Amino acid sequence: MISSSDIETLLILQSSLVRISARYKHLIEILLDAKEMNIVPSQESCSRVSASFMKLGDFTGQLAWDTAVQEIYPGYKASIVEESEFIPAYVPEQSNRRNAYKPTSNPSAQVLLRNGDPSEAIIRACRFGYAAVALENISKMIQENQMPSPQAIADTIQVCAKREKERKTDYQQLFQLAHQSLDTITDTIHRRSAEYEVFNAMLVANATLGNMAAAKKNYDDIVKLGQFPDATGYATLLIATTTGAVDEANDALRILEEVKRHNIKPNIFFYNVVIGKLSRGRKIERVLEVYEEMVQHRIRPNAITYGTLISACTRVGSEDMARNLFQEMVNAPNYHARHGPHNAMIQFYVRQKKDRQAALKYYEDMLQRRLTPTEHTYTLLIEAHACIQPYDLTEANRLIQSLKRGPVKASESHYGALIHAYGVEHRDLSTAETVFENMRKSGIIPKGPAYQSLIESYITDGQVSKAVELRNQLLESGQSSSAYIENTLIRGYGQNSDIGSAERVFEAMLDPHGNGASGAQNGVITKEPSTYQSMVSAYLENGMVDRAYETLARMRRQHYPELVVKPVEEAIHASVASLESEVDQMSVASA
Repeated sequence: MISSSDIETLLILQSSLVRISARYKHLIEILLDAKEMNIVPSQESCSRVSASFMKLGDFTGQLAWDTAVQEIYPGYKASIVEESEFIPAYVPEQSNRRNAYKPTSNPSAQVLLRNGDPSEAIIRACRFGYAAVALENISKMIQENQMPSPQAIADTIQVCAKREKERKTDYQQLFQLAHQSLDTITDTIHRRSAEYEVFNAMLVANATLGNMAAAKKNYDDIVKLGQFPDATGYATLLIATTTGAVDEANDALRILEEVKRHNIKPNIFFYNVVIGKLSRGRKIERVLEVYEEMVQHRIRPNAITYGTLISACTRVGSEDMARNLFQEMVNAPNYHARHGPHNAMIQFYVRQKKDRQAALKYYEDMLQRRLTPTEHTYTLLIEAHACIQPYDLTEANRLIQSLKRGPVKASESHYGALIHAYGVEHRDLSTAETVFENMRKSGIIPKGPAYQSLIESYITDGQVSKAVELRNQLLESGQSSSAYIENTLIRGYGQNSDIGSAERVFEAMLDPHGNGASGAQNGVITKEPSTYQSMVSAYLENGMVDRAYETLARMRRQHYPELVVKPVEEAIHASVASLESEVDQMSVASA
């Protein structure tokens, strides 16, 4: 059994090594491993490690270590160094975007600095993602009558926007502080450079927080400087754009071209966002083109890149390409195991290939790489046992029971998977209803997925009125419906030959492109490609081929990729061929 003294010994031994590249990372890894084992090294041990960085002159490593200790163990304070060990210095007054700027009220006040300029400490803290430390250092500088550099403030704005805990930061106050700092710069070139950093940081913050009007103003301010946002700025604007998968994919292509046109250096974050948007829009060819372009720029893909690429391949059923990308990912020298790619492969084999053995193979690989299954992983495992032959409903139920004791708790999505299995796959409506009630008794308040599964169960059983009644219960509970629930009702009405009701549900939803599309923000549901497919299926079930073709034409006007539209067109052609065959057979019989 490892004890705290063992961890402390390991930390001291590691810290006694000569300075090596990324030495602090190895020490922080030991600290993180200790935390997982609920072992807390002493304050003295952490201080000794911190002092070892200072002796080697590795101030970047010392800042990273001290901040990690503060982040992981809030009760700790960073090691306190005697004042004599600090380097006396004057804050420079020359304009430099990475320097501290002194207010003119006290331009010659001497300050004690560690590793030079205190603004540099803020910038380094931001580089490691330590937003709280950056904010604290800014406050200290203000209290000591110092002015942080515009670059330090800009970096702090960006890192706070990225960190959930610091998103409530008063960005406007930081922005005003940045303007005060900018006013101390007399050199025109340096000032414009600093202004760019500040405006770009505010663009990132405002887009992250969904304040698109302010982000647009920041964008215009950057353009007035004769420049354009950096790759992170463009990526954040793309993330904030939620106009539907197809529009977002087109936006991604437009912004990609703008970035190329203005010779903006792309980064991994930018490429991941673009690939993600194109993947959602099912533009698989462009996804692979962007990936190749990324490789040509010598930007190494990370787990997020591979996860998105694999998801894009599985969306269009490209099994070999997905498997090859997964293998390329795990063999990459910089590979760090993440849940996304594993979940994507498991989902592909559960929902598309219906291959439980292949799905469980990736699940076992996940466990071997010491990845804890996520909520979604368990949903997929329940589906794997309950919805793929040979069925194993006992194991599916056991999984839900096990979640009552584990780190991942049973959720609506888990019960929804089991409800779908009983009601749709096994046509056991009574048990599906029982599972829904058991979920409620367990304290879980359904908000959508479980309702959808039970509604699908009623439609499968031909009980359209009960499905509508349940949908109305969902709305009365204060929750909203979804395109997928409405699609299910359209199919149900079609099966009951109630085309009028199916059309009313269909027309109550908005086309992504067309009359009133902007009204989607008022709680009105926007159609998905599957919505048009559901309406076409309803028409075909009732022999209304002309109306099916009209709906197909309407679907094409939404600019969906051909990959999405083609199956709907093929379904109509197959239905027409079937009808013609029936007519021919009747003609032969009558003859």
